[in-house]
Amino acid sequence: MSSQYLDDPNTEGLSPRAAAKEQRRVELLRAAASIMADKGFHGTRLEEVGEAVGISGPGVYRHFSGKGEILTELMTGISEYMLSEAQGIVEGLVDPRERLAVLIDFQVDFALSRPELIRLHNRELFRMGEEGRGRVRSVQGRYLKLLAESLAQMDPRYKGEAGRITAQLLVGMINSSELTRGWASTALVRRQTLAAARAAVGLG
Repeated sequence: MSSQYLDDPNTEGLSPRAAAKEQRRVELLRAAASIMADKGFHGTRLEEVGEAVGISGPGVYRHFSGKGEILTELMTGISEYMLSEAQGIVEGLVDPRERLAVLIDFQVDFALSRPELIRLHNRELFRMGEEGRGRVRSVQGRYLKLLAESLAQMDPRYKGEAGRITAQLLVGMINSSELTRGWASTALVRRQTLAAARAAVGLG
């Protein structure tokens, strides 16, 4: 992929002051994602987030109204990034097996490159407000639909609810690779996750 979620922002055309503000905002989001993934929403203090990027706790309020806004931006940002990137990589691909294979590869790459975001999503989605949670669920539904459609086009047994259920299970299985953190090599986890995900849907 050409970019990753929470990469440095594109500041072309911005004034030095505006560019620095955008960069700091992304740095704060990165720090918050890592800290919240490990300590949880309630266990995270804004002072910690600010300290991680070299500013005071009160300085964080120049960028965000509080932890709730940070969490909402992270959760919606993750989902919207995944959908946008997935739509881009399948554009122009007609063969459903090929579409499904590249979607699986993309999910595996994301899960292994940003495990803290997987942990954050799994443990903190319920802490969002109803509106934010609904927005995330809506975007996730569209993402899963891409997988379900490819499954159904590849094999009629995956039509309808069977495809939607399988898509959900497939993503869940891939994301569970995060549980191997700390005791298995990334290369081995990648190989086994790809093999298991492909075998689960008959790609071989």
